[in-house]
Amino acid sequence: MNSTDPHVSIIILNWNGWEDTLECLESLYAIDYENYNVIVVDNGSQDDSVEKIRDYCSGNLETESPFFRYNPLNKPINLIEFDKDDVDEEEISSKVSAESLNLYLLKNDKNHGFADGNNIGIDFALNNLTTDYLMLLNNDTTVDKDLIGPLLKTTESDPKIGLVGPKIYSYDRPSEIQTVGFSIKWSRGEIVSIGHTELDEGQYDKITNVDCVSGCLMLIKKELILEMGKFLDHEYFLYYEDMDSCVRTRKLGYEIYVVPNSKIWHKTSSTSKKAAQTAGYYTSRNVFIFMKKYSQKNQYRLFLVYFFIYKLWYSIGLNTVYYRDLKAFIPILRGTKEGLAWKK
Repeated sequence: MNSTDPHVSIIILNWNGWEDTLECLESLYAIDYENYNVIVVDNGSQDDSVEKIRDYCSGNLETESPFFRYNPLNKPINLIEFDKDDVDEEEISSKVSAESLNLYLLKNDKNHGFADGNNIGIDFALNNLTTDYLMLLNNDTTVDKDLIGPLLKTTESDPKIGLVGPKIYSYDRPSEIQTVGFSIKWSRGEIVSIGHTELDEGQYDKITNVDCVSGCLMLIKKELILEMGKFLDHEYFLYYEDMDSCVRTRKLGYEIYVVPNSKIWHKTSSTSKKAAQTAGYYTSRNVFIFMKKYSQKNQYRLFLVYFFIYKLWYSIGLNTVYYRDLKAFIPILRGTKEGLAWKK
């Protein structure tokens, strides 16, 4: 690949997760594509993430993975550090190295959530770098060497393809599919993962038009983002923001595809009680926001029946039994209440 190929800006959001981020970076710097840059947005981490990223770039901190062997030969990596509100385009240009790999580290003053954290990275790329595509990539992923080429081949084939995603596998079970896109069941307010937990036996090897792709990795045409404005809706903070972006993409007349020749492996970590309560609150709240924004009236009515007869009680029971805590249902009820009260 060379500079005539489309340029891709890859945005990785880090929040107190430097070990995952370094493994992701090491896999990225081994891909078979040259015309890209990497932007790590640190979302106000309270651990020593920033210092660990510095150590990694200097070559003083190795990272391990079952998917690759650490490469000391591409270190040091030129680290270009900025605070979110102290970005200067001329200063950025002066710090870019033509002799080594570059990593942009954008430091947020607080945790802006998944949506705005990524939006800050997108704005940085659009305002300060020359790029054709934006890629959002979760930090708890490891990527295949042939990551970008198949994605670009699909997007470049049709101007109406606005965004694409890869085949996503489980990190712990590398042959098990995590998702090859999503379909939306509007009458239930459910986002159904295609291929979830299936062993990959070639059953999803065709490039496929889907309702949504996972926010674990989205490759997005710059023109789509410019037309859309903010790509991710900060109203959600966590969960459903990637699905919201996919719905808005389709409403603008663009198509969404999964490209199975592009592959990543995504970690599914054990969930703490506190993290589960946070997820319970945001998922129960945000499904109402999502449905109120996009479903038809009859679909919303059916969703309400399904939610209050089955889904709510299933979620409460699952959290209460799994965590053996009678208070585990409180965040779910609070999210449900706030979701019901939300208005466009």
